Amino acid sequence: MKIDVSLKGRFKDVFQVPDPLQVELKDGGNIRDLLNLLCDTGEPGTDIFYNRDMRLKPNVTVTRNGRFIIHLNWLDTSLSDGDNVTVFTLHCGG
Repeated sequence: MKIDVSLKGRFKDVFQVPDPLQVELKDGGNIRDLLNLLCDTGEPGTDIFYNRDMRLKPNVTVTRNGRFIIHLNWLDTSLSDGDNVTVFTLHCGG
């Protein structure tokens, strides 16, 4: 299946890929599979998305088709052909 991935902010700078990047995943893939595939592409490795215990870092935000994965099934959120995934850092302040 083909997934359109949009990397924003720091992730766009680190990976230096087109926006959106079209990624091919096996059927039945999920957000974890997608992030791991991105990590396998080279330099940044898993530490760009994950803590030592392989949990998503608190500043990494992921949406599938505009919905935050925290409201879906987190890293196990399933993906389907044609889905749009955005990965960015969430900032707040005042």
